[in-house]
Amino acid sequence: MTIEARHIAVHHPGDEREPVVVVDHATGMMADLVDHAATRSAFAPADRVGSGYPGLLGSAPTRYVDALVQIALPLIAAHFGTGPVRPVRARGNFSLVTADPAALAPDQRVPHVDTADRWQFACVHYLCGEAHGGTGFFRHRATGFETIDPARLPAFDAARSAEAGRDAARQGYFPADGDEAFAPIAACRARPDRIVLYRAALLHSGLVTAPPPHAADPRRGRLTGNLFLQCVATT
Repeated sequence: MTIEARHIAVHHPGDEREPVVVVDHATGMMADLVDHAATRSAFAPADRVGSGYPGLLGSAPTRYVDALVQIALPLIAAHFGTGPVRPVRARGNFSLVTADPAALAPDQRVPHVDTADRWQFACVHYLCGEAHGGTGFFRHRATGFETIDPARLPAFDAARSAEAGRDAARQGYFPADGDEAFAPIAACRARPDRIVLYRAALLHSGLVTAPPPHAADPRRGRLTGNLFLQCVATT
């Protein structure tokens, strides 16, 4: 699948200037994907598979996951300083935010990283409209970290442990304008058929106020396609 250059925007937010790549009109498959999610995907609570996602995960067709990989690989090579890369592991699914704000676990109320591995990338494909928020990126104020790698992890974990009481007192989804622990550095709005690609080690959070009515309905809820892609340099 070829993406026209005019549909690609590359942002370098914050102090660390980590790339965030936004692709609009990314697939031309949105109607088919929403229909597949609504009629053929099996959704289940994310915590059943050990995920911290605040809602439901559903199966995605292999051809779709493969298409996301083929979109992501040249963008990673061009914009993330890696040079040419090849995939070693890819996991894709559909997601729906359904968790009530009052029922969120402490880790679901704050920005997070998916991994401390700089060679893993995350891709969010919005299959919903702007009313469903977007994705925000953040700096941890106490450490100044915007990304977390193995060398930074001990200091980050220690600082976050010291903030645990504050986390426990916080209610609801994380606010787009940040709080005493995390400062916003960028936000990408949801837009139909928009892809947001970033390192999974970049601190981020879904920009959600509350699940919409009929949150579990893929045709009306905050439906996204999600890809987690582990890469290595091509030798």
